[in-house]
Amino acid sequence: MSLSWEWSPALAGAAAAAAAAAALAWHWRRAPARGWLLGLRAAAALLLALAALRPTVAFNAARRSKPGLLVLVDAGHAMAAGSGRPGLSRLGAAVAWLKKHRRALEARCDVHIYALSDRGRALASWEALDGLETSAAGFDAAAALGDVADAAGGRSLARAEGELSQPPERAWLLSDGNAEPDGELGAALAELGLPVDVLGVGPSRRGQGAFFSDLRAPDFAFLHGRLTVETALEASALAGKALELRLLKRRADPSGGWARADRVALSVASDFETLRATFTAEAESLGAQRFRLEARAGEALLAAKEFRIEVIRQKYRIMYLSGRPSAEYANLREFLKSEPNHELVSFVILRNPENLATVSDAELSLIPFPAEEIFVRTLAQFDLFILENFSAARFRLPASYLAALKSFVSAGGALLVIGGENAFGQGGYRGSPLEDILPVALSNRQPDFVPGPFRAKPAAPSHPLVQLYDTPEESRLAWGALPELDGYARFASVRPGASVLAVHPEARADSGEPLPIFAVREYGRGKVMLVSSDSTWRWRLGAALDWRAGSFYGRFWTRAVQYLTGSLELSKVKFSPLPDQLPPREPAALRLRVFDESFRPAARELTSLRVLWTQPSGAVREAAALPAGPGRYELELTGLAPGRHRLKAVARYRGKPLGEDEVRFDWAKSLPEAPMDRRWLLRTAQAAGGEFRELDALDVAEALAKLSPVRVQAQVLRRTRPWDRPWWLALLLALLLGEWVWRRWRGLP
Repeated sequence: MSLSWEWSPALAGAAAAAAAAAALAWHWRRAPARGWLLGLRAAAALLLALAALRPTVAFNAARRSKPGLLVLVDAGHAMAAGSGRPGLSRLGAAVAWLKKHRRALEARCDVHIYALSDRGRALASWEALDGLETSAAGFDAAAALGDVADAAGGRSLARAEGELSQPPERAWLLSDGNAEPDGELGAALAELGLPVDVLGVGPSRRGQGAFFSDLRAPDFAFLHGRLTVETALEASALAGKALELRLLKRRADPSGGWARADRVALSVASDFETLRATFTAEAESLGAQRFRLEARAGEALLAAKEFRIEVIRQKYRIMYLSGRPSAEYANLREFLKSEPNHELVSFVILRNPENLATVSDAELSLIPFPAEEIFVRTLAQFDLFILENFSAARFRLPASYLAALKSFVSAGGALLVIGGENAFGQGGYRGSPLEDILPVALSNRQPDFVPGPFRAKPAAPSHPLVQLYDTPEESRLAWGALPELDGYARFASVRPGASVLAVHPEARADSGEPLPIFAVREYGRGKVMLVSSDSTWRWRLGAALDWRAGSFYGRFWTRAVQYLTGSLELSKVKFSPLPDQLPPREPAALRLRVFDESFRPAARELTSLRVLWTQPSGAVREAAALPAGPGRYELELTGLAPGRHRLKAVARYRGKPLGEDEVRFDWAKSLPEAPMDRRWLLRTAQAAGGEFRELDALDVAEALAKLSPVRVQAQVLRRTRPWDRPWWLALLLALLLGEWVWRRWRGLP
C-alpha cells in the first residue's frame, strides 16, 4: 500500500495560500524574533495555507484489470438432443465444458454468462448453470442476441466497489446451430458489436440409420381384395446407397414365417432424406392379418415395423341345404336373406330319390339335386355351409363329398349342422368324414331323434352365443323366457375341445353327461356348430308372448353367423397405424375408428368409448377422444414425457362390447439425431468477425489469447480529506497560542 496527495484547489483557496506564503516571507525578513518563535509562526502560516489548498490523502493498492467476455449458451429445444457423450445432452455437454474450464476462464477474463432460446437472459452466477434446462422454444438467435446487446453495455459497470472491470471485448457462442430461420441475425450481431467465436456442440456428422416416420394403412380390408400401404422412411448418412423396402405378410401355415408381398427399390441421394413408397398386397385370410415393413441395404436390416389390418368379408356367402321344406327352413332362410351383407344360395329337397315320377326329369319344374355342383365345384366359394335335416344316405352321396366338406372346414370354412329326423344317424353321418368334425360323437341307439317339447338350458353363460345381452342376468332371463323347442337328437358323447352351449334339461348322452342341444368346435382353421333341433323358429314366432325374448332369435342367429365366420372375433375399434417414434411436438395427434357389428361407422350417440393412456412412468389416466365424424375420433395428447407410451381403447355399442385396440409409440426420440449445423455455425462466426471451432477440439488457452492482456493498475482504496475535519483548526489555534505564551514568558513584546 502507498500514499499520495491529490490537489484540487479552487481559485480562492490558491489565492489565500499564496497570500499566506507572501506574508510569511515578508514577516521572516523583518521580524526581530528568531528561533522557536519564528518557527511556530511559520508552522501556523503553513497550516493555514494547506487549509486553503484543501489537499486529499489517497491510500493506493495494485489491482489486476481483466478483459470482459460474454459466454452465450444456446438453450433451445434442439440442445436436448444427444451430444455423442453417454448420458449427456448437448446443453449438458456445453455446461460440463464450461465448468471444467471455469478456473482458466476466471483467471483470464471477467465472464458474463447468458442463456439463449427465444429470448436472452443473464445468469446470476456460475452456479446457475447447474439448473439450466432446455427451453420448449427453439433458438431464435436474432431475438436472443438483441436482448444480450441491450444488457451487455451496463453489465460491465455492475461490479462491487473496489473492483476493476472492463467492457466485454469478445463473445463465445456455444450452440449446435439448429436455430430458427431468421433474416435479422446480421443486424443483431452488428448491434452486439463484438467479435463472436462460435463453438459447435454435438456430433459433427449424423449417425447412420433409418426409421419409418409415417405409416398409412386401411382400418379394414375385404377378404381376397387388394389393399394399399403407404410409408415414409427417414434415411440418415446413407447417401449413395441403394435401399430395398419390403412389405411382408405373416404366413397362415403353422410355420408362422413371413412371405414377401411387395417390394420397392430406392436410392438415397443426400445425407438426410425422406423416402416415400407405396405397396399393394392381397388380403388372403380372414381376421387380423399381420404385416411387416423392412428397409434393407443389401442384407443389412436398417429398420422394421410391424402392424396389423383386420380382414373382413365384403359379403358372407352362405350355402343353405335343407332336406325338406319346414318352418325352420322358411324362417331361417328369410332371416338370412334380410341381412344386406349376406349372399345366400339355398336348396330345399322337394322330391326324394324314392319318389317316382311318371314323366322324365326334363318335363318337371323341379331340378335334380346338384350334389356335384354343391360339394365339389362351388364349395370353396362359400364362407358358411348349412346342412339342415339333410340325409346324405338317401341321396347316396359318396364319402368323397363329405370329405370335401371336412376339408372345407379345415381350410377355414364354417359349417352349421341342424338336426331333425333325417339328420345325424338317420342321415348316414355315422362313421363318415363329417362325423369326424362334429362337436359330438353320434349314438348307435335307435331311433336317434326323439320328438317332444323341452326348454334348452344354457351351459356356458360367458360364451358369446349364450350371453347375447349386456349383462349375464339379462341373458339368463331371456333364455328362461324362450318358447320350448320340439325334438332333439341323441349323441354318444361330447368330443374333447368342444364347447357345449346349452343342454337338454333331463336327457343324457350315452356317456352319462348332459345331452348337448347347441355345441361348437374348432376344426383346423374353421368352426363347426351343431344345433340338435330344427325348431328354433318357435323362438321367433313365440317371442311376442314375452318381451324379454323379443329380439332373441335375431340376436342368436346373427351372432352365430358372426362367430362361425370369424367376424365376431374382429375388433371393431381401430387406431390408425403410427410410426415407432412420434416427433417431439405437442399436442401429439392420433386417430381412432369405431365400427358397428356390420362394420359400418358406429353412430356416436350409441357408442361408449374409453381410452386409457399409460405413460412411461407407469401412471395411467383417461384420454379424451373427441368425435370427428361418423365412427371417427381424434385424440390430442399434451404433457407427454419422453419414453414409451401405450393407449388402449375400449368401445361398446348399444351396450354391447365392440372390442378394443392398443397402440404403442415412443415420443421425443429421433433416430438418428440431427448433427450440429456446421454451415450455420460457420456463417454466423464469419458475420460476427469471429472463428468457428468444434467445442471438443478447442484450445482454451489459444482462444483466450485473443483477449487483451490482464493489466496491473493502481487503484485508490480510500481517500482522506483532513481539512474537512475540525482538528486542523484546533492545531492552528494551538500553534498561535503556543507562540504567544512562549513570547510572553520570554518577556518579548
